[in-house]
Amino acid sequence: MPLSPAYRAEISRKVLHLVSATTPVVYMFVRRELLLRLLTPCVILAVVIETARHVSPRFHEYFRRAVGFMVRSAEWNRITGATYVLLGAWLAVWLFPKPVAIAAMLIGSISDSAASLVGITFGRRRFLGKSLAGSLAFFVTAVAILWVLLPNAKGVGLIAALVATVVEALPTLKLGRLELNDNLTIPLLTGAAILWLQNAA
Repeated sequence: MPLSPAYRAEISRKVLHLVSATTPVVYMFVRRELLLRLLTPCVILAVVIETARHVSPRFHEYFRRAVGFMVRSAEWNRITGATYVLLGAWLAVWLFPKPVAIAAMLIGSISDSAASLVGITFGRRRFLGKSLAGSLAFFVTAVAILWVLLPNAKGVGLIAALVATVVEALPTLKLGRLELNDNLTIPLLTGAAILWLQNAA
């Protein structure tokens, strides 16, 4: 059965999303200061591109031809998910201890991608703003990530995975061209949940 254009585009977006998992993997081997020095110019460049595509029709057309097939229709008048991924990673590294930041970023990359692809394929029943199948895929992969990275805190991992799943499933709150995009809220709220649960234990 041939894949629909929308599904192929979603696969392309999620492959790119999975590539963002290289950031936490790299973080396993480098110091926080070095990773921030690498991420900061990437975030600045992303902001410059976002600004240029909204103010320059010529750049907007170039952007559309280059990567338009990966941009959701709703993102043409908003900030793209890729920019939120970079900003979420930068903030996670800046705000959280290294193990927490790595776990939060991996969940943002891997679990979110699993939720999207499973939800598109098998999603029928709804859970909050997303599909139940996708949310289950998110939860299972998030638990796996946290139990591998935090093997001595399985209870913390289980609750943090549940928090992350709810955050991912909630409808996006839009504020003009800005939004509480899950590429930003998942790593930040997951990291905050892990940190709070660890301190409360």
